Amino acid sequence: MARLPSEQYLIQMMGDDKVILFEDGSEREIVRFDPRDQNATAQAQKVIAESELDAEDKCFAHFWSGYFYAHASHG
Repeated sequence: MARLPSEQYLIQMMGDDKVILFEDGSEREIVRFDPRDQNATAQAQKVIAESELDAEDKCFAHFWSGYFYAHASHG
């Protein structure tokens, strides 16, 4: 789990098949995806880019989603 710089959002990998980016406190999900799936990860990147997160949080969310993709079980 990683807290984004604004400390308003968390991104967490749960098992090998689920990453969730959510607002801390309200638990409102921004995006959920399977990091083993390249297309799902790419779609999540698009959702992050179009989200209400500020530029710094987006940067860190992109980094962490890529990190989780790279470390997921790919078969």
